[in-house]
Amino acid sequence: MEYFGLFAFVFVLGLYGKIRRLERILRENGIRPGGTAGLGDQVRKQVGQIVELTLETGDGDIMGKQCKILDADEDWALVLANEGKKNQCEKLIRLDGVKQIKVK
Repeated sequence: MEYFGLFAFVFVLGLYGKIRRLERILRENGIRPGGTAGLGDQVRKQVGQIVELTLETGDGDIMGKQCKILDADEDWALVLANEGKKNQCEKLIRLDGVKQIKVK
């Protein structure tokens, strides 16, 4: 039985090496995994505007509420969410979790 565990360990080490090699090749060729490469540029163009965000994570704090985008980069966006008449909250949102952006 212990041979199966040893075999599985060696197999996992081999797969780990292949994954590291593929990640290195992607990095060298400038290919980024994930679909947020263009989203960062689109959000950066919307800085200062009021938008309505829909998140995949189901964060109830800003789901469907109007937010003002304060700053953005390739992976993150800083938004100012309205929580009432005078209550506002700054939130840092990862763009991987953004499902939809509606410009108001």
